[in-house]
Amino acid sequence: MASVSKAQICNLALAHIKQTQTTISNLETDTGNTAAVLRVHYDVARRFVLADHAWNFATKRVTLADIGSPPSGIWTYRYDYPSGCLQLREIQAATRTANPVAFAVEAEDDGSGLSILTDMATAVAIYTNDVENPSLFPPGFVTALGWYLASEIAPALSGSETIQEACLTVYRNHLAAAQAQDAQEGQADDEAASPWEQARLGGATITVNT
Repeated sequence: MASVSKAQICNLALAHIKQTQTTISNLETDTGNTAAVLRVHYDVARRFVLADHAWNFATKRVTLADIGSPPSGIWTYRYDYPSGCLQLREIQAATRTANPVAFAVEAEDDGSGLSILTDMATAVAIYTNDVENPSLFPPGFVTALGWYLASEIAPALSGSETIQEACLTVYRNHLAAAQAQDAQEGQADDEAASPWEQARLGGATITVNT
C-alpha cells in the first residue's frame, strides 16, 4: 500500500474546494492563512472520519483496567476508558458466536475521564483507535478524509456554504464506498460472530446505546 502524507491529504481537500493557488508542503511548518486554517481542522476531521466507521486499520482491542465503584445493583464492573479510543465498538464476548455483551459509557466518579460499565469480568474492549500516522491510511479512508476536510475548510477558504454542503454530500458517498471496500478484507463465520462484526463485514448495521 502506497503511503500518503498529511500534506497530500490537505492538498486533496484544497483541490476539492478549488483552492489550488496555495498548496501545502508541510502541514506543521508551512506559513500563511491556508496552512493555518488546515492546522485548525486537520486533526479534528481525521478523528471524526475515524470514528465514523469501524475501520479495520484502526481497530484495536485491549484488556480493560478495573477501576471499581460500579453503580450498585445495575452493573458489576467499572473499567477505565482506553487511551486513544475514539469510538468503543463492543466488549469482546466469550466466543465469536456469543450474544453481544451489554455495556454503557459514562464519566468516572471524579469527572477526570470516561469509564465503561459492564457485567463482563476481565473485559476486553474492541474500539477504533486514534491513528495519526497517515502511512497507515488505506485509500478509501484517504479519499473520505479529503472530502470531509474539504467541507470543514470550505467556509474559511472559499466563503461558500454551498461548497461545504456539496463536499459533505460527496463525503457521505465516498464513505459508503470505503465501508464496502473495507468490509471485503475479512471473512465472517457461517454464523454471524456479533452484530458489530456483521456490520464491519458488510452485513447488518447496529446501534449501541452508550
